[in-house]
Amino acid sequence: MIKANREILLLIAFFTVVRLAVSPSFGLGVDEAHYFLYAKYLDLSYVDHPPLVGWFHAPIYNLFGTSEFLVRLPAIILFALTTYLLYQFTAALSGSRQIALLAALAVNSSFLFNALSFMLLPDSFLYPLMLLLIFTIKKMEASPEPKYFIFLGLLLGLAGLAKYTAILFVPPLVAYFIIKRRYDLLVSKQMLLAAIIALLMVSPVLYWNIQNDFVSFRYQTGHVMGSSSIDIKAFFTSLAAQFGSYSPFLFLIAFYGFFKSFRDKNDWIRLGLLFGGTILIFFLYTSLRETALPHWNSPFYLLFIPIGVYYLSGPVRNKKKIFLNFSIGFTLIVTLLLYAELGGKFFRFPDYQSPFRDIYGYDTMAAEANTILKENKSAKQALAVTNWTVGSRMTYYALPYGMDVFVIDKRVDQFDFWQKLSPVGYDLLFVNTRFDREDIDKSYRCDAVQPIKNMDILLNGGKVNSVDFVWCRNFRGDRK
Repeated sequence: MIKANREILLLIAFFTVVRLAVSPSFGLGVDEAHYFLYAKYLDLSYVDHPPLVGWFHAPIYNLFGTSEFLVRLPAIILFALTTYLLYQFTAALSGSRQIALLAALAVNSSFLFNALSFMLLPDSFLYPLMLLLIFTIKKMEASPEPKYFIFLGLLLGLAGLAKYTAILFVPPLVAYFIIKRRYDLLVSKQMLLAAIIALLMVSPVLYWNIQNDFVSFRYQTGHVMGSSSIDIKAFFTSLAAQFGSYSPFLFLIAFYGFFKSFRDKNDWIRLGLLFGGTILIFFLYTSLRETALPHWNSPFYLLFIPIGVYYLSGPVRNKKKIFLNFSIGFTLIVTLLLYAELGGKFFRFPDYQSPFRDIYGYDTMAAEANTILKENKSAKQALAVTNWTVGSRMTYYALPYGMDVFVIDKRVDQFDFWQKLSPVGYDLLFVNTRFDREDIDKSYRCDAVQPIKNMDILLNGGKVNSVDFVWCRNFRGDRK
């Protein structure tokens, strides 16, 4: 088996080693830090998402503490697994291990998939679970043994514990068995068993939402569906973001594969069309109301970049194949250069225009804040920020120092559940960054407002960010 899969294992090993080497060299992004905090505040579910990402992080946090390497290790391992499963999926639909290898290389060349390969997001679990669902459906079709239905229930349950959009995996499953006229599988005691297993597994999420007035369901509905009015600009902004994020060439390859697949009778491609198409259509619809983040559609690209590679790979070296090879080669070269810059940080960018703005300097801010708090020695003191995205990173980097961090904003979010104490009566040291700046004196009621220090976050002599540390003595709430 190892000999037969030697090439894909080498490809996986190469990208995994690169990611492991680069992973400790830059700070956590907002989502990485936020989802890692789930491990500190373990619960049955959360406002933002179901709990699987936090449950996965918890053993690492409790056994080993914090570090960028440990935070990213699960995501890197999961993406290695995803690559192997994707290789098997493409080999099954194409009948060619060479095409499957090229498809795996294409996905691992994508800009956004490389970013996602570092970050343990709810989506990180959906990728292998979706591919395993496709394999399980084919197994059930060939041999409807009870073990496959049990496995189906487990997979759907895990997906539901990862992300709410896992519900989009159910319509493709139903549609496939209807298309194949396998009503004996769809309407059966075994399928009922699979449904019961899945529901039991997601019951913690349902229970938590019932206990908390369905706040997570309401939050996600508003977050994804947006307003009731049509916004054409949001639609095209969403598409443009995907065009650039995955790589313009891979974007075109994915949609080429999508449109070519409509008339294909290959069952593997049909399953890809049902799963990927459902996700694509759903988020195209929602992007008419709210700009969709590029990674929301990532399961579609995970399936259709390989399918597009399959359609463009022919035995003859024609224009399509030249375009395919150039697209993958160009994207791979750019990706490797980005890895080099991410790890080495060779360039000096103009002040406040660094691409490292969101992933650089928060550890330095936390260390400086800890020094200021130690010097102050108030009876009740804590850090404060005015934006949840800064709050996630500052809370993470404050963990080694044992500092309390309050997020002072009017947005209902996860921090409202984590912050059990009121900040009223505290001396709050506000961490005011250049890009999330609040006028503390005008915004909040304090006995005294005392600017303490201004600090520039520098990289190669260029200013990445600037931060003001400002005391609000005896915080008494908002002025607004």
